[in-house]
Amino acid sequence: MDMLSILVYAGNMSQTAPMIEPTKRPPNPRRKATRSRICDAANQLFFERGFPLVTMEQIAAAADIQRSTLYLHFREKDEILAAIADDYTAKLRVVVSRLPGPEPTREELRLWVDEFAIFVSGECAATELLVTLSHLPKAPLPAVVFGQALLSMMAERLVAIRSALEPGNDMARAWMIAVMDTLGWALCNHARHGVNAMSKARLAVSAEGLYRFVRGKY
Repeated sequence: MDMLSILVYAGNMSQTAPMIEPTKRPPNPRRKATRSRICDAANQLFFERGFPLVTMEQIAAAADIQRSTLYLHFREKDEILAAIADDYTAKLRVVVSRLPGPEPTREELRLWVDEFAIFVSGECAATELLVTLSHLPKAPLPAVVFGQALLSMMAERLVAIRSALEPGNDMARAWMIAVMDTLGWALCNHARHGVNAMSKARLAVSAEGLYRFVRGKY
């Protein structure tokens, strides 16, 4: 059979032969469990010692695994931080989805901030870690991405934030940043210290600030 005949034959076979789908590997529960253990250990270390001071060796020891095993899952701390941020953002999306919009009342915002506070009470380490890192002058990329994701989620609910994010709205954007900073630190304080007179007052102030911003009263 000459080369032309071979090509024609191959072409006919490709048209008539059934396509074989690649075999999809099922999720590996053991791998998922190991990654979760690593993230939990790293999250706690980042919370207790500060992200810059924690080493990969310390994370491996805290997760009770070999360093070589750790590097099979994550090449560096930023990858672990990204996994923590992704998990936190997915959970937070549920909370933000319940934010009344597009122009909630003062009472609606107060109730929503209280709900947010309940959420962070169960996510103390990740909340303080991500809020703190996102405010650093040279914030790690995963923390920056988290901050952008939160603003994007809230912009879907609140017209004031959508407007502030548009080019040219510098004053509105500055107020938005101030309001979100106040909310973030109030939530961090609540996550660390729980319910007390000061944490309740700071949450109330943050809710009032968000209300005034939403209503254009700044």
